[in-house]
Amino acid sequence: MKKYVLTGGPGIGKTTAIEILASMGYHVAPEIARMVIEEQKIKDSDVLPWKDLSKFQEKVAEEQLKMENTILADIVFMDRSIIDGHGYSKLANVESPILIGKVAKNRYDKIFVLDPLPHFENDGLRFENPEEALIVHQAIIDAYKHFGYEPIFVPVLPPQERVEYILGMI
Repeated sequence: MKKYVLTGGPGIGKTTAIEILASMGYHVAPEIARMVIEEQKIKDSDVLPWKDLSKFQEKVAEEQLKMENTILADIVFMDRSIIDGHGYSKLANVESPILIGKVAKNRYDKIFVLDPLPHFENDGLRFENPEEALIVHQAIIDAYKHFGYEPIFVPVLPPQERVEYILGMI
């Protein structure tokens, strides 16, 4: 299986690109962190990034691996990966989940980092302002480099053209 990751800071168009890829018939994997946030908010749990980032990142890493291990496709495009959690952890000065260090190297075939869009919009689940979003963006890039990946940077283009750019690189 070929695993291609779309990543970067919040609000840069990852999910839009993933949705376009899905509409084209590609197998896609959703952002697990977003799913964990929605699930934990319903449970009124402490396993949320603004309450206990360490527990949250551990939960996200576990759920990410479970999801990845159930994929049965030749090619999958992923909205973030387990490595993003390492970037968020380092940025917040908390220990990155041990699980990430055990499985991160050589796990993904290509990493596509979408360049930040000129207009930042918050979606209600993320609380970063535009300046913080850029700091997160760099932390995520650094995390992939830490694990030996050479990210491919996807320029700001209309959404369909961004997807075509990505497809042209695989």
